[in-house]
Amino acid sequence: MSDVDTIHIDLDLVGNPSVEPAAPSFIQREARSRVLSALARPIDEPRDGVEDGNRPLTLNVLRGRRHDAILVSARRGEGKTTFLASILNTVQHGDYQKLLTGNSNANSSPPQLYSLGLIDPTLIETKQNIVIVVIDRIRIATEHGRRRSGRSDEYVIVASALRKLAQGLSLLDGIGEGLDATKDWLDPDFVLDRGLEDASAAHDFERRFRDFVRAAARYLDVNAFVLAIDDVDTWFERGWPVLEALRKYLVTPQLRIILSGDLNLYALLVRRQQWGQMGEAFLRAEQMREVAEPGTSLIRKIGSMVEALQDQYLVKVAPPENRIDLKPLSYYDEIGEIQLSAKRLNSPIHLRIFLKRLSDRVLGVRYQPDLELVSRQLLQMPTRSVLQILAGAVDVCGDNQPSNDAFSTAENALRHVAWTALMSVGLDIEKTRNSAPNAIIGVLGEWLTQSKLWTSLARLHPDAVDADNRNLVALYLTAVLNGVFRASPGRSVDYLLRIAVIREKIDRGEIMAAASDGMPRLFAHLAAGTVESSLQFVSRLAAWEVTEGGREGIRRTISQIRLSGASVPLTRVRERNAATKELYGLEYDGKQALPRDLFRGLKDRVESDQAQVLSTLSPPLRGYHASLLKAGWGYDSRRGKEAGFQVYFINGVEDLAERLDRNSGLVARIPMHRIVSGQAAESGNYSFLRLLSTVGELIDVISAPASDRLNQVARILKSSSQVRSYPTPVAAHETRSEDPADFDDEDEVGADKDRDPFASHSGWRVEDILVDWVNEHATRRALRPLAPVTLSRMWTRFTYSFQNMRDELAHGKTRYLGVLMHRTVIAFLHSVGYEALRAANIDTRRSLANNPVTSGAVFARLLDEVYSSEGKAEFLETPEFAFFDLIFSCPLWAYFLARDEAQEVAVPRPQEPNDSIFQHYASRLDSFWQDGDASFAETHLRSPKAENSAVFAGLYFALNTVQLQGQSDQDGRVGTSLAALGRSGVRRRVVRISGNDVDPQS
Repeated sequence: MSDVDTIHIDLDLVGNPSVEPAAPSFIQREARSRVLSALARPIDEPRDGVEDGNRPLTLNVLRGRRHDAILVSARRGEGKTTFLASILNTVQHGDYQKLLTGNSNANSSPPQLYSLGLIDPTLIETKQNIVIVVIDRIRIATEHGRRRSGRSDEYVIVASALRKLAQGLSLLDGIGEGLDATKDWLDPDFVLDRGLEDASAAHDFERRFRDFVRAAARYLDVNAFVLAIDDVDTWFERGWPVLEALRKYLVTPQLRIILSGDLNLYALLVRRQQWGQMGEAFLRAEQMREVAEPGTSLIRKIGSMVEALQDQYLVKVAPPENRIDLKPLSYYDEIGEIQLSAKRLNSPIHLRIFLKRLSDRVLGVRYQPDLELVSRQLLQMPTRSVLQILAGAVDVCGDNQPSNDAFSTAENALRHVAWTALMSVGLDIEKTRNSAPNAIIGVLGEWLTQSKLWTSLARLHPDAVDADNRNLVALYLTAVLNGVFRASPGRSVDYLLRIAVIREKIDRGEIMAAASDGMPRLFAHLAAGTVESSLQFVSRLAAWEVTEGGREGIRRTISQIRLSGASVPLTRVRERNAATKELYGLEYDGKQALPRDLFRGLKDRVESDQAQVLSTLSPPLRGYHASLLKAGWGYDSRRGKEAGFQVYFINGVEDLAERLDRNSGLVARIPMHRIVSGQAAESGNYSFLRLLSTVGELIDVISAPASDRLNQVARILKSSSQVRSYPTPVAAHETRSEDPADFDDEDEVGADKDRDPFASHSGWRVEDILVDWVNEHATRRALRPLAPVTLSRMWTRFTYSFQNMRDELAHGKTRYLGVLMHRTVIAFLHSVGYEALRAANIDTRRSLANNPVTSGAVFARLLDEVYSSEGKAEFLETPEFAFFDLIFSCPLWAYFLARDEAQEVAVPRPQEPNDSIFQHYASRLDSFWQDGDASFAETHLRSPKAENSAVFAGLYFALNTVQLQGQSDQDGRVGTSLAALGRSGVRRRVVRISGNDVDPQS
């Protein structure tokens, strides 16, 4: 961009652009320079010679006959018409000579040019020939010159040339009846007197046209006429005659033609005509011959010949050296500077800064590679489209805080630009306009399923290489979702659970997105097109997955650990051998039976005896039994004649929740639900996704009035802690489960125990701290949404972490429900934290990219970087930190996190990650929990006997006594020490319990 330094675009003038090429807002400066240079080439009058005694002039070959049209090629919306108008305006006022000054490729003495204006063939009447329009414009120009100059004598030459030309007009399509169409040709006198003369005039039409143009140019004292023909490529019936006129007649060097259009459409136009000339009957015959005798027809050669004809035709009509492309804004942004201005902007803004603000505020995109991608995709759109988007975002991208109306205007601009693209992918546009926050995710899921676009568009990332429509759709829907997230921040979690979850399953091949029945059946089962909460969605997803991934007709369920939930016993544990083997490595009875009697009366033994017994248990179980002994539990059955089993050694998840204090019971029930198989059997499922869904609903309370937040939090906990049944696909056809939205308040366990002494020793409710958490974040700056692609990356990382973490759970060491939930929470929080750091463009240590599979050490290091005094201070001011901190500081995690290393592993790991993680977490809670004390998340388990309640730090140890069902690989060494001790009796030894070395003599 050598002729100017900066392009200034006034966004207030979008839709009414200036046609002044010298204006600072003119964009296509390089193309303008090339067009003017082409027009300024030396122009010589055609000299066709004079008639001599040997030959008639009409039979001589025309000299200087060349096709010299200039083709301005660009996509629709690139500003071709505006560009042509500006070029003609330059010619009209003579400014092209000034603009050519200093151009090394231009003629030092530019020719005198006369503009004939702009012709749009689509606006010409059907019976009107383009050549007639050209002749008429030249006639109008000379008539005007005659009236202004009074040179009537010289005009006689022009009029004579026009009269001679008029004799041959019958040659043109749509003019007269043709040369031999009348009965007069049957009259010999007519043939000799006039017929042959008219025929000669018609066949000599091109020469006479050249003479007329030459005479007119001389009369007006110009070297050539300039005529622009717009949109030749948009209508075949009008475009083809124009191209033929250029090829046959409009070839004088004194008539400079500028065509505009899309070269690809020109190629289609010519290709269609060449195939049409072959004749339908001929092509059909050749195709039939190819079928009957393969290899003998000419059909393939015909295709090659058509391509050759197509190329050569375009080369002739629009020579390659005269083809000039209009570049997108991205080109001029790369080679120079573009400034945007508007009355509502305090001062001009650099295009890059404007795009950065648009991406941040409208799309939630701040990660630098994504920002560059969005900017590139926007600037590569047709210029008209991108300017409309920029003009619509003026109020959002200014220096002031944008209003809701400003966001709405920006979204509307995107929608209208993307309208055709949205229709092309089958999206109901009206459903995305002002959509209710609880409806838009369902609309997207239903559309992605029907259009089979889960793989390419679920992340709403404009990364398609050759799909402008899809990129535009992705940008628009990103803006829509950001508007929803802005008004209802918890819907970000809805996106994770209802869109990201499904896309990951498709990526992993667990669901076939392209299958004609797979996704529709799944979404019908999930009731995905409704406004139900994500809690219902993920619960139904679990019911789908337990039948071998939703295989049709499967009546039984497969117990397993899945992301959608772990299979667990509900109430009474019936498969006692399997449960005991899974938890303790021993059998319920038999030679390798669990020595339950070893624990009877152990509470009355010296501490060293207790320590010796507890040392034979894995750390996740050791803490449970240590708390029971500390509370004075005697392990007696109801009859008191033998050791008890359930509650003491193993629990069903529902039965366990019934025995917990009110707060812990509420939280413990959130991940819990039943699944009904096609055999009408109920099984239990414990789902982190249900817990996360509840967190999302609680986040939404931020938008509620402060006076109503406690009521909303209580309602959410009450609803999500209902233990409901969800049928598998087969069972759904045979039984009808209870409507999750229809329940009796009296059915809720503990609903009437809000201030029960057993609820908590300090009288507080879990709702209280949740409200304090909501208030803490509500008083900060409004949450700025994260882009869907950032949320998708968080979920992708979490999915991989969960799979690897699940596979690393070891029987007898870490394969326990409490450990599973603890590690799942850490894996999720680390995924959110790491991707938030990346999205905020924060440099981090490479080791933080690792996932916490067997240890939370990498997450502990991440928390050190974020929250320590030497941490990433710049991160604390970003929307990404606000999102992570909101998720991380949720009080519900306290019930599932292990507090120290000794609770999870026998030998503490370097830097003791569990201790570090919980210290960071507790510090965050202390910052807003006004009534905080050591009893927060303290869990009380009621004894079957009249004994004190056992007290735990959260649900971690209690959940470890719930069997993870369906696990087949077991370590035969697990439980051998306990079994041996049961046979030999208690010996003295030193053991580490809950982080403390216990001396048996003390």
